[in-house]
Amino acid sequence: MVAVTVEALMGAPCDRAGITITGLGVGNSLITLWRIADGARAPVSGYRRVTMNDATYVTDFYCPLGRDVRYEVEVLSGPLGTSRTTSAPVFLPSTTGWISDAMVPQSSVPVVGQRKHDGDIYLRAQALQSMEYNADVSIFKIMGSAKPMALFGERMAEMGLDTSIGTRSAEQNAQLKKLLRSTAQLVFRPLPEWGGLELEGTMHLANAKARQTPVNVMMGGKLTWWDLVSDVVEAPAIRVLTATFSYGDVNILMSTYQQKQDLMAGKTYLDDLKNPIGG
Repeated sequence: MVAVTVEALMGAPCDRAGITITGLGVGNSLITLWRIADGARAPVSGYRRVTMNDATYVTDFYCPLGRDVRYEVEVLSGPLGTSRTTSAPVFLPSTTGWISDAMVPQSSVPVVGQRKHDGDIYLRAQALQSMEYNADVSIFKIMGSAKPMALFGERMAEMGLDTSIGTRSAEQNAQLKKLLRSTAQLVFRPLPEWGGLELEGTMHLANAKARQTPVNVMMGGKLTWWDLVSDVVEAPAIRVLTATFSYGDVNILMSTYQQKQDLMAGKTYLDDLKNPIGG
């Protein structure tokens, strides 16, 4: 029987959750590990449709902070058949939020909502005050009608979220600068009490431009402002695509293009991509 236990892990490189999965059975099991928080269910980064054998330990570096979080192991296939098992809730009692590289959690930077010490990396006053929800709308004028028609696309996730930051020490400024120069996709984990926007506990942000403004550095100070405005996007997925067949293989096996057409008659383009020499 599948069992899931979770523990809170606090401190470097960031506050996180450790998940122990046991009882999958001897042999390969195909599973997805889901994170459930704030009424939403999302796969843990890197653990969607992965193969495991009997037991494993997973670290979720992007576990939401300051709220109950559950983890569900969905077994899609394996020695013991399909199943779903949900853990007891885990609570990370964090005193800071975190900004991380979406692929390298070891570079995470702690962020506070209100500065208390010179070494703090803190949210500026305009941060988390507003955001937008945009949808693609096309307007078409109709001959003989005063009212045009509109075609609507799906309304997108949050856009224009301000997460501007201030630093007051050279060390913390260098740490933040290193993170922002390494990636344009960040993971932002706010504390529940920050702002009134009811932000998700784990937000993947696309940040196209980060503006650095040394406020008083030229006068011997250490205050630096970072202007960050980002859009919420899907979490990245690591997948490597390799071609099973090359053009050279097809060219060798098919003497004419007509032979190729005859072979793929009645099949779809996707069929051709999967197996360009038929079968």
